[in-house]
Amino acid sequence: MLQRSADGRSSPSGRSTDQRAPLRLAASIALAAAVFMLALQMRYAAPGTLPTLLLIYALHVAVTAGVLLATFALPGGRRIDALTVVFVLGLTLNLLLYLFLMPAAVPTYPALLSNAFTALLIAGAVLFSWSMRRTAIAAALTCGGFGAVAIALAAQGHPAAPFVLTLGWLAVGAVLAVVCARVLGRFRASLLARQDELAALSARLISVLEEQLHRLSRELHDELGQSLTAVSTYLWLVEKQLPPSLGELRDWTTEARRLVAKTLGEMRELSQFLRPPGLDLYGLGPSVEGHVKSFGKDHGILTQFVATGLPARLPEEIETAVYRIAQEALTNIARHARARNVRVRLEGRPDEVGLEVQDDGVGLPAENGAPAHGLGLIGIRERVRVLGGTASITSAEGTRVSVTLPLPTGPTAAPSVEPASPPAAREVSIETNAPPQHASGGRYDRR
Repeated sequence: MLQRSADGRSSPSGRSTDQRAPLRLAASIALAAAVFMLALQMRYAAPGTLPTLLLIYALHVAVTAGVLLATFALPGGRRIDALTVVFVLGLTLNLLLYLFLMPAAVPTYPALLSNAFTALLIAGAVLFSWSMRRTAIAAALTCGGFGAVAIALAAQGHPAAPFVLTLGWLAVGAVLAVVCARVLGRFRASLLARQDELAALSARLISVLEEQLHRLSRELHDELGQSLTAVSTYLWLVEKQLPPSLGELRDWTTEARRLVAKTLGEMRELSQFLRPPGLDLYGLGPSVEGHVKSFGKDHGILTQFVATGLPARLPEEIETAVYRIAQEALTNIARHARARNVRVRLEGRPDEVGLEVQDDGVGLPAENGAPAHGLGLIGIRERVRVLGGTASITSAEGTRVSVTLPLPTGPTAAPSVEPASPPAAREVSIETNAPPQHASGGRYDRR
């Protein structure tokens, strides 16, 4: 099952949440509302209330701006999720302070503030994907805080009726927010469970595909390769036994041997394309390096390969995914980019591995103003999503494919072929100085 989600929401499998985009939107709206309402209230507020009004709005701006900046500075989805609580409760406390300090100022009539409290609670349920329990706790704290302020103001001589009626409407809004959280929570749980099922199916399909490709590659190389080699040997023996008088038949035999040798070479090339033997024998770095070299020679494109920090071996699923992504990215370049230079970079880090493929071609075509999404790009994203990584595909001056895959931790993190003490990371940089030509695709550059 997936451990992390690209959309950043909670799932039945316990994935963490990341609500950066909704929180930034809510904080931006709150900042814009503060500017608008401050200008409006300063026009109608009594002169003596201006310092208190400025204090209230200064606290409002401090909370919203602080939360907005924190969404760019804080890493991790759980911290952002906690920040949504800070945002809602911070604004709620500021509104209660507003009500306590300016109970008679326009528009601080209690009924109007209840609308703001209800909007904050519904925002927590809808925008921030709060659970029913969290929404209920926030609603209880809001109603309790409002009740405490109402009691304090009533003790100062303010009429109690407006506060009692407003508390009733606030309770109705709180119940509505809790119901919204419950209904939306069920929908999200159902949707995310379905996504987990589809992710598991996708992972299984990719695994089966790799197994079939591996088996087909092995059969092509071992069985058909040996058969074609035997045919070539028999033709050579026949050619040697032919008398000089049968020169035309000898020429046909020679041509047949040439065709068999050509077919054998193409079959071995296809076998390596289906499953490169170096990936199992030597690991990710040498396999990608060899593929980049072959790509540059076959398509007449200047290529550069850089590998830094890679261990001797990585988990098999990581090596296969990274190799296939690099293979697909280079295939797309050969088919569509009309590039003259390609740069491939592999980088190993303590807890992840990164791949970057960049070219100087024409970039991705646009369809109705949006970037095109071909099957190759979908396949790249799907492989990344199955392994819980991140993928970025940008197209400005050329195309840049950037992929990061997390490395598993724990006792099963290292494959059995890895030595107990991995060798020091090495840096490799190779260039293929092939003549710059624009090739439409290689022999086996197909989906």
